[in-house]
Amino acid sequence: GQNRYVLTFKGEAGHAGTVPMDRRRDALVAAAQFVLAVETEARTLPGLVATVGQVAVQPGATNVVPGEVTVSLDVRHPGDSERVAAARRLLEGAAYMAKRRNIHLNTRQLSESATVPCSPNLVATLSQAVRELGHPVVELASGAGHDAVAMSALTDVAMLFVRCKGGVSHNPAESVETADVGVAIDVLGRALELLATA
Repeated sequence: GQNRYVLTFKGEAGHAGTVPMDRRRDALVAAAQFVLAVETEARTLPGLVATVGQVAVQPGATNVVPGEVTVSLDVRHPGDSERVAAARRLLEGAAYMAKRRNIHLNTRQLSESATVPCSPNLVATLSQAVRELGHPVVELASGAGHDAVAMSALTDVAMLFVRCKGGVSHNPAESVETADVGVAIDVLGRALELLATA
């Protein structure tokens, strides 16, 4: 599952040369502290991934203390309760950090998507096809959104992944070997045969 948020830290812009350090309300420092807390939280809970993928700094000048910073937050975990609890901890932490630095914080939730489980029957069928063709079965949760999420409202779903060079996916450097694509085609063909005769 996935939760997405936008957080805006509002401090006070001021000239970099005239505002003393002890009087600054630097929104970027508060946001940076939050970004590090996101990384720490994600490394603490197995299966959790959390990303700050966007940062907008205002006014964005080299000689001005940042007065406003907006960041994105994407939190994912295979377990819904774990994901929701982690997101809550992160948002509470952001509020605490902002308050300590006399920064106003505005948090807006963009979306929340529950985990979509694959059909045990379809997973078992794909696993059987993989084994019958002499390959090891590796089961893993997908942290990315796929068409299977939308299709799950209509029918049972499962996914068969083709390994990518270096484990890189959703990136221009993503690459697969032709032989691995051939294995996937054979596995799908065998799985369809198994389903047709079930």
